[in-house]
Amino acid sequence: MKSRLLISLLLMAIVASCRAQNQVEFTTEPQGTTAFEDDSVQFTCEAQKTGGGDDVAIVWVKTSGGSVVIDDSTDARFTFATVNTPGSAKSNFSIDDLQVADTGSYKCYASNDPTRGSNPVLEPTKWESVQANLKVFAKVAINQTADTNLTAIGTLELGCQVSDPGSDLAIASVTWTRDGVAVTDDGSSTQPNYFLKITQASGSDGGVYTCTVTFNVLSTPGVTVTDSQDITVWALPRITSHFRKSVKYQEGETVTLKCTAEGYPTPTVKWLKENEELVNMSSRMSYFMDDDGAANLRITNLEMGDRATYTCSAENSLGSDNLPVLLRVKDRLAALWPFLGILAEVVILVIIIFYFEKRKSDSDDSAEDVPLGALTSHSSRDKPDSRESAGPTSRFPWSR
Repeated sequence: MKSRLLISLLLMAIVASCRAQNQVEFTTEPQGTTAFEDDSVQFTCEAQKTGGGDDVAIVWVKTSGGSVVIDDSTDARFTFATVNTPGSAKSNFSIDDLQVADTGSYKCYASNDPTRGSNPVLEPTKWESVQANLKVFAKVAINQTADTNLTAIGTLELGCQVSDPGSDLAIASVTWTRDGVAVTDDGSSTQPNYFLKITQASGSDGGVYTCTVTFNVLSTPGVTVTDSQDITVWALPRITSHFRKSVKYQEGETVTLKCTAEGYPTPTVKWLKENEELVNMSSRMSYFMDDDGAANLRITNLEMGDRATYTCSAENSLGSDNLPVLLRVKDRLAALWPFLGILAEVVILVIIIFYFEKRKSDSDDSAEDVPLGALTSHSSRDKPDSRESAGPTSRFPWSR
C-alpha cells in the first residue's frame, strides 16, 4: 500500500516537474468555422510564455481519424506562416480548395519546454493545446444568369436560383452586390425568387454583380455558411455629356470642352479634331482627365484657325459612341461690325443729303445772276400789246 502511494506521488512529481518546464498561455485561439467546398479557411493561434524559456514553438495537429501532425509537406493545399519572437509565437494555418474530407478537429499545440520533441501527440505533458472544429459542406448549386451585354437602356434582370442545399442547411437570405457595394433600392429590387431586377438600366449599371446566399446550419444553431456567384454585365459606351451642336467663343478667349461617358469595361474617352486624333498639339492646347474619368480639352488664346468640329469618342471592348460639337470663333471686332455698318449708312445718307442740297443751292444762285433788264425786255417782246388788241382809248377816262 505504501509502495503504491509512493509511486503515485513520484509520478505526480514527475508530471508537475514537466509542466513546470512548459509555461505558456494562449493569447489568440483558433475559431471553429463552416465553409463550402472549394472555399478557403484560415486558423490563427498565438501563445506567449508565462515563465521558463523564451523559445516558444507551435505545432498543428488534425485529431479527427487519428491524431496526425500536419505541416507544409502534408498537403499542397496547406499553408503555414509562423512568426517567432523571444517569449512568444504566432502561427496562421490556411487550407485552400476545401474538400468535405477536411471536416474535423484541428488542435494548436504550444510549448516552451526545452526538453520537448517535435510531436506533441507523443509528449502531451510537455505541450498545451486549444482546438477548433471545421465543417465543410458539399457545394450547393447556384444557377445564375449568364454574363450579359447591355446594349440599350431598358430592364435588366439577373437570376440566382439555389438548388436543394441538403438536410443540414436552410437558406437564410440572398443579397446582391455590384463591384463589392450593396445594391440599394434606387430603382432596383430583389425578387422573391432571388432575381435582381433593374429598371431603366444604362451603361452605368455595368459591372460584376455577386449573388450571395447565406445558409443556416441546422445542426448548429446560430452558425451560418455563405456561398456566392458572380455575373458580369457588359455595357456599351454611352456619352453622358450634353453639347449644343455648336458653341461660340471670341478670339483670344479660353474654352474647355468636357466629355464624360459610362459603360463596362470603363470606356476610354478622347477628343478628335475633324475626325483626326489630337496629336502633336500646340502649346495652347492641353488634354487632361478628371478624377471622375472625364476627358477635358482646353484651348487657350483662341485663334480663328481653331474653328473646327471636335468629336468626343468613348470606346471599350463592346463598341464606341461619338458626339461632335462645332467650335465657332468670333473675330475680336465682331461686336463693332453692326455699329460700323450703321455709321457707314449714316455717313452715306449725310453725303447724299449734302449733295442734293448743294445742287439746289447752285440752281438758286444761277437764277439770281440773270440781269433784270434782260428779263424785262424779254417779257415785253413775248407778251402781246394789249393796247393794240383793245383799240384806241381815251387819255381821259371820264370823257366819252
